[in-house]
Amino acid sequence: MLKNIMATHSLEPLGQFMDLGGQWQFSQSGSIEWLPAQVPGCNFTDLFANGLIGDPFYRDNEEALQWIEQEDWHYRKAFTLAPDWWQNDDVYLVADGLDTYCSLYLNGHKLADSRNMFIGQRFSCKHLLNEGENLIEIHFRSPIRETLSLHQAAGFTYPAENDKSIEKLSVYSRKAPCHFGWDWGPRFVISGIWRAIGLQGVKRGHIDGVHFVQHSLSTDKAEFSFDVSLDLRSQECLESQMTLRVECLNEPELNRDISLFREAGKSVQQVDFQLSNPRRWWPNGLGEAHLYEFCFTLQHGEESLSRYSQVIGLRTIEVINEADDMGQSFYLKVNGHAVFMKGANYIPGDSFIHRMTSERHQTDFEAVVAANINMLRVWGGGIYQDEVFYRLADENGILIWQDFMFACSLYPADEAFLDNVRKEADYNIKRLRNHPCLALWCGNNEVDMGIKHWQWPEKFGYSDELYARLKDDYIKLFDKCLPDAVAELDAGRFYLRSSPIGFWEEGMDNIGNHHYWGVWHGEEPFSEYQKRIPRFMSEFGFQSFPLASSIARFTEKGDWQLDSRVLKVHQKHTRGNKLIRSYMELEYWEPESFPRLLFLSQVQQAEGLKLAFEAHRAAQPFCMGSLYWQLNDTWPAASWSGIDYYGRWKALHYQVKRSFRTDLLVVDEVDANIRVRLVSERLCSLKVRFELELLDFDGNNFWRLQQQFDTPMNNSTQVCLLDKASLLGDHNVKQLMLRGALFDEQGLLLTDCLYYFVSSKEQELKVPELTIEPRFDNEKLCLTLATNTLIRQCHLELPDVAGNFSDNFFDLLPGESKCIHISVPEMGDDAKAALVKGIRCQSLLREDIP
Repeated sequence: MLKNIMATHSLEPLGQFMDLGGQWQFSQSGSIEWLPAQVPGCNFTDLFANGLIGDPFYRDNEEALQWIEQEDWHYRKAFTLAPDWWQNDDVYLVADGLDTYCSLYLNGHKLADSRNMFIGQRFSCKHLLNEGENLIEIHFRSPIRETLSLHQAAGFTYPAENDKSIEKLSVYSRKAPCHFGWDWGPRFVISGIWRAIGLQGVKRGHIDGVHFVQHSLSTDKAEFSFDVSLDLRSQECLESQMTLRVECLNEPELNRDISLFREAGKSVQQVDFQLSNPRRWWPNGLGEAHLYEFCFTLQHGEESLSRYSQVIGLRTIEVINEADDMGQSFYLKVNGHAVFMKGANYIPGDSFIHRMTSERHQTDFEAVVAANINMLRVWGGGIYQDEVFYRLADENGILIWQDFMFACSLYPADEAFLDNVRKEADYNIKRLRNHPCLALWCGNNEVDMGIKHWQWPEKFGYSDELYARLKDDYIKLFDKCLPDAVAELDAGRFYLRSSPIGFWEEGMDNIGNHHYWGVWHGEEPFSEYQKRIPRFMSEFGFQSFPLASSIARFTEKGDWQLDSRVLKVHQKHTRGNKLIRSYMELEYWEPESFPRLLFLSQVQQAEGLKLAFEAHRAAQPFCMGSLYWQLNDTWPAASWSGIDYYGRWKALHYQVKRSFRTDLLVVDEVDANIRVRLVSERLCSLKVRFELELLDFDGNNFWRLQQQFDTPMNNSTQVCLLDKASLLGDHNVKQLMLRGALFDEQGLLLTDCLYYFVSSKEQELKVPELTIEPRFDNEKLCLTLATNTLIRQCHLELPDVAGNFSDNFFDLLPGESKCIHISVPEMGDDAKAALVKGIRCQSLLREDIP
């Protein structure tokens, strides 16, 4: 549940607060026409809402909208202030996100300038306000025209290869790099008020912020403190007592009142605590993500002047990156235990970021938790995410690898740029440092790799002197500016200059964390995932297409071929479609229709990355992390995502759910043997029963093994090693599978696996007799499935129902029933019957299952 997310980690609007969001007006500079606008929002979505442009995501509309980035855009809103606003000592205009270059005016007077979309700002403005009618205006300047002069003055082009323009102006702007284009997203260089904006009245004093510092943590006791930043604004502070009231909502014995006798001005009040028998915050899968909720209130007599809510988690996090007997480690210890990181890279969930509502974030985290993920990497080419994102990570035990917003390019390091970055770092470190989910800071994405391997001097014509200067600027930014900010504001948090540390091109698998792109970019086979295993994998992936039901939402039927103009617009990798097809030819039958091609692309993506997930997890403690690229989409397109833009889980997300289970059985071939390994992340051993069976596709059993043992504790172990020739005998391997299963002492299935001996297109699958028994349970449709012969990659779909089945793209064995469910709205009996009749089922068979 959301649990009052919007009221946490922030100054709460006690007394007078006016939300200035909602209806505004906007105009293209030079035009006399003012049109309705929505705040938070941006110029693209406002133009679309007024019918002046088509849906930016539809067909090839993206190409027709590039003129918008060249224009200036003005926003305005009239509002009325009552006389009692003048009882405040000051009034602030609070703007949480202005994108990007703009000037702010109140009643015709210039209030401030802004030039960084990543910074929330407070502007003192009482002196410019009127009693009664007021007018706020924000003039946004084109990010392109604003920075073009910097490019011209530099006399060279920065190597921002994902910026889809000649000049590569994105490097000069502190704005989401992916707005300028990427190999999975469109170029929409937007402008607008993208986060909340409002007026805050301040009477006598307020709380500026709270910094949580944990000093020690053991089973018996936790010692921690809060540094409460105060701003006392009135002479009354000298003449009367003010009180800081501290309340812990779930540990009321920690409550206290602190008397304040201070002169007016800014100060910090330290509040120390000791807590007996503390409850720890644990990552998803290892325990409860317990949170303590504190509320700080500044009181003057009985009047509450300012309130600040802060949620904390008590835990220890260490990033261990040091030389060891295997090379150079990279892993996380949480509460003293080494934890394998199972997760994904997260990109902005929409090209128009203001459209990411609390509900959409909630849906994302429900999918993350369902897939047994315990870490997300907030990637450096996007944005620092909304407060609701980090709060949901806190509540669900999802660790956050936080990049600063720099990716795949060198950057300026003149004093003006560095000053802008310092302010950005200051704001975001202070905003995020209290979150228990925050695991580490990373300076940038892949710039070290680019310097070493992307031949920038040759591509961009840099002289030795110029390239040396650019690399010196790099050091100023990522070895000085950012780590200094982390050391000062978030002392003790691990800082990594650039991800990755080791480079796959050099075979440095035993050195630090890796981004492995030999599969895909390097066109190496999927089997390389089983060989190229690093100490920590923080990027790897393979593309797929959305299914036909999603493709239909942004295309016309005439677009349904890979070389159509429209689908080329929605495929941002230059070799993407070719790579998907070339890999597919090796493993699968030629798809007989376009929808089948889409389906097989998802199966291929999931089956390929399954090899990587299993290889990484089975190799622990050598390998201690597997973060695939990427969880989500920013628009509807072919991409590396496991969840498409419309929220439909691809085959990959269902495979992630299986591969990231607490217990995992991994079957592979070593020389002439079949090897079975068990991976368990349990911190305590468990007595289990293991079964291994050799079956044909009709369910006939040719061989069985049973064992009882204790699971490994947070580790991997070999269960058995079988001679392949002896096991298979003279059976037809094209109709053969190995099934493993693990049960606890009560007979509950903990995990299972299937292993096939030939490629999918060599398997001799039969047309099944599939039965589906539906049952409605309140707002849930439950399906029980059974078959007389193996169904590979069984996929069910209800075309008119939003949401996802609890399982899908699974292999269904004969003689075993499987139950899955999906949420559906309330409906009558006729509608229920029609819904069930509309169920579609497909599999690796070359036709739909009747």
